[in-house]
Amino acid sequence: MKTIDSHAFTVRPSDCDFLGHMNIARYIDGCSDGGFTLQCQWGLTREDMLTGRKLAFVVADAHSTCHKELRVGDYVQIRSSLDTIGGKSAQVTHRFYRGDTLVFESVFILVLMDLITRSSTTIPDDIRASMAAAHAD
Repeated sequence: MKTIDSHAFTVRPSDCDFLGHMNIARYIDGCSDGGFTLQCQWGLTREDMLTGRKLAFVVADAHSTCHKELRVGDYVQIRSSLDTIGGKSAQVTHRFYRGDTLVFESVFILVLMDLITRSSTTIPDDIRASMAAAHAD
């Protein structure tokens, strides 16, 4: 499936730990930012989450791999792909690039949560269609 440019940023000193490279917390922040971009493209906007259908995808599981270090001043582009869509869940992969170099990737299992009952719910047909369309080749 097609990847989407979901977020970009420049590594700041506050993103780095005392070892001089970007801290893992900032990687997860980037994945979160990219995830909200994806949800908006799928029709789950902030307004829809808060005052509309009150649905949002949440991370149920994550597996991450660091390939290269990032340091202060590095410009990072995050490209995200939808790998699979299930009944109540989906799998996405967020990949961080410095130029053409893959530096980090994380596979997330997302579950659609009803924000009122705080339990998983079936992905509505319109959202499923938007997900598929956004990532169609």
